Amino acid sequence: MNNILGIIVAFDNDNDLREITEHRTVAAVPWGGRYRIVDFMLSNMVNSGIYRVGVLMKDKYQSLIDHIGNAKDWDLSRKNSGVTLLPPYSYSKKASPLVTGEYRGKIDALAGAVDFLQKNRADYVVIADGDIVANVPLDDVIERHAKSGADLTMVVTKKQKDSPFTTYVELNRRKEAVDIRVGDTNDGKCKHAALGIYVMSRQYLIHLLSDCVTHNCIHFEREFLTRALIDGTVAGYLFSEYAMKIEDTIDYFQSNMDMLDKDVRGEVFLRTRPILTRIKDESPAYYGDKAVVEDCLIADGCHIEGQVRNSILFRDVLIEPGADVRDCIIMESGRILSGASLRHVITDRGVTVRDGRTMMGHENYPITIAKSATV
Repeated sequence: MNNILGIIVAFDNDNDLREITEHRTVAAVPWGGRYRIVDFMLSNMVNSGIYRVGVLMKDKYQSLIDHIGNAKDWDLSRKNSGVTLLPPYSYSKKASPLVTGEYRGKIDALAGAVDFLQKNRADYVVIADGDIVANVPLDDVIERHAKSGADLTMVVTKKQKDSPFTTYVELNRRKEAVDIRVGDTNDGKCKHAALGIYVMSRQYLIHLLSDCVTHNCIHFEREFLTRALIDGTVAGYLFSEYAMKIEDTIDYFQSNMDMLDKDVRGEVFLRTRPILTRIKDESPAYYGDKAVVEDCLIADGCHIEGQVRNSILFRDVLIEPGADVRDCIIMESGRILSGASLRHVITDRGVTVRDGRTMMGHENYPITIAKSATV
C-alpha cells in the first residue's frame, strides 16, 4: 500500500504500569518472552503493506530507539520509505506552525509532526497506539474505510472492563459511532471499547488537527474524536479476535498469561501475519536433571534447575535448584536463587531474588520489582 502512511504513538498518556515503565514507555516494555509491545503494531503495518511508518516519541525513549534500531527486522530498512523516529518536535518553538512549547498530549504530538504529514503524499493515515497486543489486518480496515465513505474509522472491540483510561464507543446498526466516552460512567451504556487504531485521509487529519490546536484542544479521544463525530461520520470496525490494550499492570500480566493458552496464541501468532521482533542469537534453554517445568513459555538462553510452573521466562534467566516460581513473569537476565519462592510476581530486567526469599502477589495485583533490583 504505497498510498498509506502509518503513525505509531509510542509515548504514554494514561496508564498505570508502576515500576515497569519507570525507565521506558509502554511500547518498549518486554512482553511474551522475546517481544516488545511495539512489535505488534510495527508487524501489523508491515503485514498490511504499510512501509512508511512514523514513530511519535516524547520521553523515556532510549529503550525504544535501541529496540527498533534501523528496523531491518521488520523489513523497514528501506531507501525511500521505512521507519522515521519522530522525537518531540514541539519542544522547539519553530518546529511546527501549529504547536509551540512542550506538547501536552496526542493532539500536540501529531500537530508537532505536521511537517512529516505534509511531506508524505499518502492518501490515508493509520494512527495507532503503541500499547496494543493484537494481530489486526489493517489492510482490511483501510479497505472498509475507503468503501464506507466515513471521515474516520476506528477499530473497536467488545467491552471487557470498566476503566478510566479506556475510550468507549456506541455503534448503531450501520456500524457508525453515535456516542464516544472516555471512561464509562453511564452504567455501561457504550458496548464497545476503542482499541486505539484510527484510519482517515491525510488531508482530513491535517485539517482537524489545525482546528483542534486553534481551539486549544489537547485530548485526542475526548476532543479530536468528538469533533469528528459531531462534524462528520465516524465508522466502527469491530475486531473480534484477541486484543488487549495495556493500560495497567493487570492488563500486562493478564495478556502475558493469556499466551499460555494454545487457542489464544493461535489467534495472535498467525503464519500468514507473523509478529516480528528484533533477533538475538542465544543458546538453547538448559534444563537440569531435577528441573520441573509445566505450562510455561521459556525463551532461549535460560538455565533452569528448580521448579517453574505457569510462568513466562525471558532470555538468560537463571532458576537455581530449590527455587519455586509459579504464575510469574521473569524478564531478561533475572536470577532466582536457591530456596526462593515466587507467586504472581513480575520482575524487570536484571532482577536478583536472593536465597530463601518469599514473595506473593495476586493475579489482580501482581508484585512488580524494578529493573536491576536485588531483593
